[in-house]
Amino acid sequence: MSTISMLSQQLSIQTYLVGGAVRDLFLNKIPVDLDFCVTAKVFALAQTLTQQYQGSLVTLDDQREMLRVVTNSWHLDFSPLRDEILEKDLFARDFTLNAMALPVSMGINKYNWQNQIQDPTGGKGDLKKGLLRAASSSSIQQDPLRSLRGIRFAATYNLAIIPETMVLLRQGTRRIEQIAGERLWHELAILFKLPITSFWINYMDQELHFWQYLLPGQLRMAQTKQNHYHVENVWRHCLRTYECLEVILQELSTIPSEGEPLLIHFNQHLSGGRSRCQVLKLAALIHDVGKPDTAVIREDGRISFHGHAEAGVPYAEALATRLKLSRLERHYLVNLVLLHMLPLNLYNSGDRSDLSVYRLFRSLENYILDVLILSLADVTATLTAGERISELEAYRTFILNLLGKFIVEKDRFHPVPYLSGAALLELGIPEGPEVGLILEKLCEEQVTGSITDTKTALLWVKTKLAGNNKDK
Repeated sequence: MSTISMLSQQLSIQTYLVGGAVRDLFLNKIPVDLDFCVTAKVFALAQTLTQQYQGSLVTLDDQREMLRVVTNSWHLDFSPLRDEILEKDLFARDFTLNAMALPVSMGINKYNWQNQIQDPTGGKGDLKKGLLRAASSSSIQQDPLRSLRGIRFAATYNLAIIPETMVLLRQGTRRIEQIAGERLWHELAILFKLPITSFWINYMDQELHFWQYLLPGQLRMAQTKQNHYHVENVWRHCLRTYECLEVILQELSTIPSEGEPLLIHFNQHLSGGRSRCQVLKLAALIHDVGKPDTAVIREDGRISFHGHAEAGVPYAEALATRLKLSRLERHYLVNLVLLHMLPLNLYNSGDRSDLSVYRLFRSLENYILDVLILSLADVTATLTAGERISELEAYRTFILNLLGKFIVEKDRFHPVPYLSGAALLELGIPEGPEVGLILEKLCEEQVTGSITDTKTALLWVKTKLAGNNKDK
């Protein structure tokens, strides 16, 4: 900071640290990035800093002269003050907590720096009181994405939204269709990254009606009653599933042998620094979106939703397109919606054999852990809403057992066949689909223990071939 102060004096300009960095410092947090506003000579200041720190200079917006200096330790963003007037610049920002400035041109008094903060909108007072307030009556109108940002700030800093600002957020929400998908997903993903956000997800539904503007099929979900197994409409159930999912994800570390691998798995990045966990939360909100299209009232008066998982796929695809999800994120979201019923189907069948577990894992492919956790959240939401706790414990035990089989006994349930495709060809099996079918059957026999080595695998194949020849 002292270097920027010295250079500002040499260039005869006023430089201010602004925005989130001042907010974080005021809250005794370490800022991630630093934003500066400059009265003049933005390029000269940024270029000199780049040379001194052997960094790189990036143009963020050539028209507005917004520049970024990238060093090994920091990202420093520089932009000109609006009309060279600090107060006008601050009032044009989104919320009062981000509308503070710290003058750095003449140096910062490390003992009294809080009193140096320029705060025309009252950001310091709002932070002390735990309030979220728009910086001006037009701040949300300038960019409707600020409605979502407001919720994110309230969730991050545990703030209450004042009524006047809530009206502005509601007005901005009605215009989110104008917002580019990438920007929407960026903000949503930051919100989903927070550990517990279900209160705010519900708040966005009840106070802003946000989800009806974003999620395809949301209104129909809210209007669709469910069968005797549920006590809530489809949309309320999806919201409860989201809430249960967050609790389950928080409790993963308490699972004795599987907890750490699960935490590592869900924190894995899919794309753009975003993790599985963040897309999983999005999937929870739409996992039953196909139910309205498949609702059928049976002769006994009950409602069935056969095929609703498959019917949800086009909606998941549409949402992925709207939010401009990456290819990996899209596949992840779509497959979670498509596959989410498979664990419950196995549970309801009563079949607990190793072969059935293997076939489930094979069907879930690369999404085993993700679908198991989503299924647990799904069923937890259903059973807690109906206060059927004893049934929940049984299903939880079932899922934990599957998690253990996948993590602790992974080699057993992901066997490599003792014979290769080439070996099968040498035994006289013609090249084609039959080779793959036999390899899969070999894996199944290995899981059940019928095949234990290459010798028993060869014997099994030869016996099968002999049987086929006999049938001819």
